[in-house]
Amino acid sequence: MNRLITILAARSATATIVLAGLAVRLAYFARIAHQPLMSDAASYKEMAAQLAAGVHFVPYWPPALPLYLAGISELFGGSEPAARLAMLPFYLGLCYGLYRLVYQLTSQVACANLALLPVAFGPGMICASVEPITELPTAMLLTLVACWLVGVKAEKAPGWAPLGIAIGCLSLLRPASLILLFFVPAYLGWRVRKPLAALGAAIVPALMVLAWLGYVRETTGQTVMINTANARNFYLGNNPLTPVYRTWWLGSHHEHEVELTIHQAGPPDPVALQKQYSALAWRYIGQAPGLFLLRTLNRACVFIAPDTYTGAYLFENYAFSKLFGFLVIALDSAIYCLMAVGSILYLATLPSVKLRQSALPEPLIQAGILIGLVLLYALPYFIAFSHPRYHFPMEPLLAAASSAFIAPLLRGLAQPALETLRGRRVPVAVAVALFLAIQAEFVVIVLRAGSA
Repeated sequence: MNRLITILAARSATATIVLAGLAVRLAYFARIAHQPLMSDAASYKEMAAQLAAGVHFVPYWPPALPLYLAGISELFGGSEPAARLAMLPFYLGLCYGLYRLVYQLTSQVACANLALLPVAFGPGMICASVEPITELPTAMLLTLVACWLVGVKAEKAPGWAPLGIAIGCLSLLRPASLILLFFVPAYLGWRVRKPLAALGAAIVPALMVLAWLGYVRETTGQTVMINTANARNFYLGNNPLTPVYRTWWLGSHHEHEVELTIHQAGPPDPVALQKQYSALAWRYIGQAPGLFLLRTLNRACVFIAPDTYTGAYLFENYAFSKLFGFLVIALDSAIYCLMAVGSILYLATLPSVKLRQSALPEPLIQAGILIGLVLLYALPYFIAFSHPRYHFPMEPLLAAASSAFIAPLLRGLAQPALETLRGRRVPVAVAVALFLAIQAEFVVIVLRAGSA
């Protein structure tokens, strides 16, 4: 064990882990390079081609990734291999952000390098690094926002422009992240007592979003809130045909497409459809509020369930064997469960807030940032539809929290942490048991249904 800690504590270990992860990704890329892009990746690539060609259209998909791919197309050509390789910088950016975040939490190189291991070698992370989808860029940006906020000290903050740009990119990458535009600047204003810094962190992303809205308005004559898929997704997760537990089902299976489609006279108007989908969803929620609450509870549980996406994608689309796909699912699930349980233990070892305490301890503020970002990111999925795939961007934050739990053990200060855990063993046991029960519930329901 001491030997492993010594290896991880070496500065050279960082480069070794990151480069080894890069080599694995290149090997995986070589294996799938001849395969066409599928599903969302193909749609993002198609939208990028339209943007590069100057085609004017009302966007169904969020624009950030297609805009990036359109730029890559201008520089290196619009081939599918170029689009896949263009995702590798996000892996490197995620490694940088996660290393900095964990080092700020722990001041230990070994802990920072430990947190990099699931990012470098987790199957889901590897596949997302060479697939033009939004998961990895979202994970990178969310981690960089966490890194920036954890680095903020009372009365002192680094430049707010990078934070604003990250929030703006997140909003254009996954519009549900617009919620951060309101809460992060508010936190910044409270923390550093500098209203101008907080205002700047809100204005920068707002201008980025408005620039896209203005572009769409100028080129199509339509006003769209970033893209039109959001209202349809809200409707797919809230209508009479939506399953009570598998609320994602209608979004990935199209057996009921005819029944769910709103038919219009004349050419389809995507903006009018967006309003109709939203109105129908809210009407149904008003008619069945109890069912909405039950679905919302299920959506929250599904969000933190084990992710089967990567393994299923490999054998369904890329001709890997089913055995290999199931092994990937098992390994991804094991890594995720370890990080989640480690995060629970991290929260359980935080200091208590004492009465009349003039200021919150720094570890509580840091934990609050991680929890707050996870909840703010997850909340929109609790009211639309949810799938375990959607928790992918928060996994680096779980890795950071788990590493922060391990930090005292590596310093030889395990006794105080273990004493705190012993004093909180009942709520910790309940939290871990509840988390594992949610994992088991998802597995049972999916196996019984025969598909995720």
